[in-house]
Amino acid sequence: MSDNRLGEDAPPPKRSPRLYEENGEWYFRTREGAAMGPYATREEAEQGLADFIEFIQLAPLDTFASFTDALSEDGEGEQPQEGD
Repeated sequence: MSDNRLGEDAPPPKRSPRLYEENGEWYFRTREGAAMGPYATREEAEQGLADFIEFIQLAPLDTFASFTDALSEDGEGEQPQEGD
């Protein structure tokens, strides 16, 4: 059995963990590379990630496009605050 994703010939790239702790606060990273948080606990960050995924799945395409545009304008290394 292959580890390749459906429709891809190469194995998937190495992935970094979505959840991480920094200075005692928890964050999750979006596919776009944005850090979302901080959260007080890992469990809160996990719930934030689940809520984020649900939002992305239900959001109209124009809302999703506006969101990803805003993330790219923030630049690398910045950490949007919870609720941004």
